[in-house]
Amino acid sequence: MPARLAGLLRKRLVHPPLTPSPWTHFASGRLGVRGNRGIQNMTHAALTSRILDVDRGSLIGPIRALHDKDGWLADLRVDQSDPFFFDHPLDHVPGMLLVCAMADLVVAVTDIPAAGRVGAAMTFHSMVELGPELELCIVPFEDGRRTLRAVQGSTPVADGWVEVSSADLPAWPHRPEGSAHPPAQASLVHRVRPENVMIGDPSVADGRVTAAVVFPPEGHALSGRRPGVLRTEAVVEAGRQLSTWLTHRVGGWSLDTQILLRGLAVDLPVGIPRSLPLALRWQTVPISAGRTEYRFDLIASGDGDADEGPVVGSLIYTGKIMRPEVYARFRANRSAG
Repeated sequence: MPARLAGLLRKRLVHPPLTPSPWTHFASGRLGVRGNRGIQNMTHAALTSRILDVDRGSLIGPIRALHDKDGWLADLRVDQSDPFFFDHPLDHVPGMLLVCAMADLVVAVTDIPAAGRVGAAMTFHSMVELGPELELCIVPFEDGRRTLRAVQGSTPVADGWVEVSSADLPAWPHRPEGSAHPPAQASLVHRVRPENVMIGDPSVADGRVTAAVVFPPEGHALSGRRPGVLRTEAVVEAGRQLSTWLTHRVGGWSLDTQILLRGLAVDLPVGIPRSLPLALRWQTVPISAGRTEYRFDLIASGDGDADEGPVVGSLIYTGKIMRPEVYARFRANRSAG
């Protein structure tokens, strides 16, 4: 794992006026920062006509200029009938909805290169409720980074940063014929609909767990903004599912256990073609009794063998594990408060 990512959990990033976050900057390169000229009072629909890489089925409302700073705001759209984000009934807003909505805002106000890298980190301070409305904010900070913030009512629920850098398009290998992997068991990744399973059935060998990244079908919420290009959030979801699978199959926690996402950090390529076979690899380490920390390498397995492919990215997930009775008390206390 790259050293710049390995230090994330040991350092702190302070990015006023946001709440300090237990992550640190690890991506290199520059992000083209645009001023808010032409953005004030511009709806998201108007932005999509100017920026190619914006999903028309956006998870955010109209984009507004931040009054006193060079930044932007948008409200989170929560559709409880969405077949992916609400694959099954939930009493809260899932963390991946917040991640993907923030990505929509970043894409809408940033010149995303056709190829490059994205570095990002988010800390989740509080569970996001189904109401009241949640506001997302992105503000330029320094060295090409942009700070991210999510506020529900008057409570900051998440913050972090993102940086995108351009690079030459590498000569990616192509997916070999007949390389489809059987999907993981849906219940082990907390999914009901089979089309929402984003990892293949993991294999365990030589002290490592490896799972193929299963690409979402066309028309799926994570199918991609550009034809033939994998949406980065699909890789992030695959990592979240692998961390869930490991908690159950390696950690031994029951299927009714709740796993709350607390932190996320990624260093990933931008512009990955859907023809490229990918896999996530985890080096076996003990799983703690109540908190999780998973570090994955993203492998480009051109011949279908993740053991031989190069490492092209890294992901870190931290979470809190709650037994059903503990989660019930937690939710009851929040409702009472």
